[in-house]
Amino acid sequence: MTDQNQQSLLLGKIAAYTEILVKDSNSTIFVSLGETYRKMGMLDDARQIISKGLTLHSDFSPAYIVLARTLCQLEDYSESVVAFERALDLDVESLAALVGYARVQILLGEEQSARELLLKARHLTPADPVINKLLLSLPDVPDPKDQSIAADTDQGEDPVDNSTSLVSSTLADLYLAQGLSQKALHLYQRLSVKSPDDLSLRRRVKELERQLKEENNVVLDKDDTLQTEPLKGTTYSDDSFSVAESEVEHHNGTAEDEVVVESVIETFNRWLHNIQRRRGNV
Repeated sequence: MTDQNQQSLLLGKIAAYTEILVKDSNSTIFVSLGETYRKMGMLDDARQIISKGLTLHSDFSPAYIVLARTLCQLEDYSESVVAFERALDLDVESLAALVGYARVQILLGEEQSARELLLKARHLTPADPVINKLLLSLPDVPDPKDQSIAADTDQGEDPVDNSTSLVSSTLADLYLAQGLSQKALHLYQRLSVKSPDDLSLRRRVKELERQLKEENNVVLDKDDTLQTEPLKGTTYSDDSFSVAESEVEHHNGTAEDEVVVESVIETFNRWLHNIQRRRGNV
């Protein structure tokens, strides 16, 4: 799906969800509306909508998940942590909360905490590729015997391994220029964690993974040691921020609401198409 089509679809969802919310101000569809605003990069709108909805639904875990995601993208990590913890207090087995909270912990350099959260999530869905990729992106747990050796080494530490270092695409490009593809891949993975909706970063990660597979003749991404057969009836998404997406976007999907959403999206997309066609005839 092209970016233009994706934008049209998101705009259609906003129109549909807003119509539902206007008809029923008590509806929990505000969560889906906030998530759609977040995906469009309209972060202040997302935060405002979720905060308003929480005044009516203060014990609704999916709302705190969307709020936490939004705050993370706004780089308000401390408040994002609070929101994720609140979501887990309400639903201790929420995959979206466990994985989202783990991402924030990675950004904060709390990699051990991130690993514990991801292991809890993997226990619930052992074959989820997003969870397994995040676990593989974490550095190995250091052997206590090696810590004394590391203390005597030179101070020229790899900036990727320093949790307080500047993570940037420029540094990743420098690694590539030096032929350090594996280090560049690790850095792009961390950048993708910080900007989960950046399609260019996700494409870069996939390109580097494919390149390393070809160069080393080793399948780096099949996760044989981590995955089991998918659970029956379970679906998995490759979107970096979509683990258990149904928790957030389809929590109150009544048949009536779904009909309204589909109808409004269809009408909205026809409207956009007609505008584009008229512009083409000018």
